[in-house]
Amino acid sequence: MQKEFAQAEHRGIDEAEISLDIRDFDLWYTDFQALKKINLQIPEKRCTAFIGPSGCGKSTLLRTFNRMCDFVEGVRTEGKIEFRGQDIFKMDANALRVHVGMVFQHPNPFPMSIRDNILYGPARMKKLSRSEGDEIVERCLTRSALWDEVKDKLDQSGLGLSGGQQQRLCIARALATNPEVLLMDEPTSALDPISTVQVEQLMSELSEDHTVVVVTHNMQQATRVADKTCFFYLGELIEAAPTKELFANPKQTRTQEYLSGRFS
Repeated sequence: MQKEFAQAEHRGIDEAEISLDIRDFDLWYTDFQALKKINLQIPEKRCTAFIGPSGCGKSTLLRTFNRMCDFVEGVRTEGKIEFRGQDIFKMDANALRVHVGMVFQHPNPFPMSIRDNILYGPARMKKLSRSEGDEIVERCLTRSALWDEVKDKLDQSGLGLSGGQQQRLCIARALATNPEVLLMDEPTSALDPISTVQVEQLMSELSEDHTVVVVTHNMQQATRVADKTCFFYLGELIEAAPTKELFANPKQTRTQEYLSGRFS
């Protein structure tokens, strides 16, 4: 990994295939409507950022992509979310999560060795030989820019790593099932500036081979890593556009006000 983060060269989204297709999607928590008629397409092998004030629905939508909403009592949905043409609510949730991985706001390594953290998912999919496990561990830790730092302590607990290392371990663990989509919910909010740079660089690199969707409160982060940015407000998708276009020439008044700092 480069020691200094270079701003991503954002790629066009018009020519990209569609990874996730959201149509007329509504979500309620009992009587509270958290998402209202969301229509959005997430381009494949690009990084898409969700921005907006707290409580605007961006994390709710992100977590719906791999059916995390299933764990919340009283959730009701209408409309469709399709992953590669399949309705995610008609798929087996565990099978969906193999293809759509998740990295959370706070690092959450399992209380086990670094090696076992990485192999937790693959070992539940099939019986692995030692060589297969070694290959997965090295590949995923290399991709998450952590291999050189931990290769001599794979049998030590992941809980002994620094915060930034723990988050990269969680990214490596998410990559171990080779997901097509990687969801990241404010992955740098609990990290120091140096670790933030490392994870941002990693997001840009991963979007070459994976669809990355990131929720962030940091608008500068969106400009650095995202090819497409979506602005949410009070449960509605207000505007979505290529990142440079949205920040340079927002079309909606509420987007302009948010980007200019008139509310947060």
